[in-house]
Amino acid sequence: MGLDIEVISPRDLPSLHPFVRSEGVEAAIRIGDDRYFDPAQVAVGFATAAAERGAYVYPNTQVLAVEIDGTRVTGVSTTKGYIRAPVVVDAAGAWTRTIAERSGLQVPLVSTRQQLMVTEEIPGALKDLPMVRIMDAAVYMRPCLGGFLWGVYEEHPRFFDMGSWEADFDINNMPLDRSVLDAAAADVVNQLPILSTAAIREFRGGLPTMTADGHHILGPSPDAPGFFFASGCNVAGLSIAPALGEKLARWIVDGRPPMDLSCMAPARFSGRSWTDEDLQRDAAWQYRHFYGAV
Repeated sequence: MGLDIEVISPRDLPSLHPFVRSEGVEAAIRIGDDRYFDPAQVAVGFATAAAERGAYVYPNTQVLAVEIDGTRVTGVSTTKGYIRAPVVVDAAGAWTRTIAERSGLQVPLVSTRQQLMVTEEIPGALKDLPMVRIMDAAVYMRPCLGGFLWGVYEEHPRFFDMGSWEADFDINNMPLDRSVLDAAAADVVNQLPILSTAAIREFRGGLPTMTADGHHILGPSPDAPGFFFASGCNVAGLSIAPALGEKLARWIVDGRPPMDLSCMAPARFSGRSWTDEDLQRDAAWQYRHFYGAV
């Protein structure tokens, strides 16, 4: 696909990253095109650019429901009034399913707890060091604020019904479980010993949305013309957001997708039913195997 990828010898790992050990490593890949970024800056950047191009941005505004007259979308009710609109995109992240259900629509995704840690500053933890993924253990690490940010795609993630949270829910109030990350650090102690010894500056969580088949949910609802989804990104939402936004915009304006996106379309769920237990079981598998079924 034109990416800068090279299979390397495990014994070369320490020369690429001084905090990585090659003990127990059977194979290694160097990806020269890898990048990381600050998610908050990305969100603010998109909102600022949209406002500069004429969009109205209403921060801290709760969506009460997407109004549907018969089967067609007519607008959005919010805590700051009604917005008339023939097209609405439900890109509410962890609240996607809640917003859809308030409008009488069903979407098979689950909000999933993602936990990570940020270490204190560590001598030699330079910001241009490579990101590291230990695929079998589903552990990742990257530079962050003079230390490292790291986490794990755990085998038994916790799911949340966002409709049960109060409207003023803050991500900092999400219940966390440090034992999960302690166990993950022990799993990779031979490859990333720094995770077991570094002092922790921050322990926080996020709420990605997972689907049963590992594909995004992108496109129009088959049950309500004008209602579009952009969610279920399976922990990869920010990195693919520019491409999804561009394709979805074309889909809305032209009435058809610019390429075959049927594997992501909400219509793929038409005629199917699922229980929360089945959905969570399959979503948990997708979460743990984000790096593949290695």
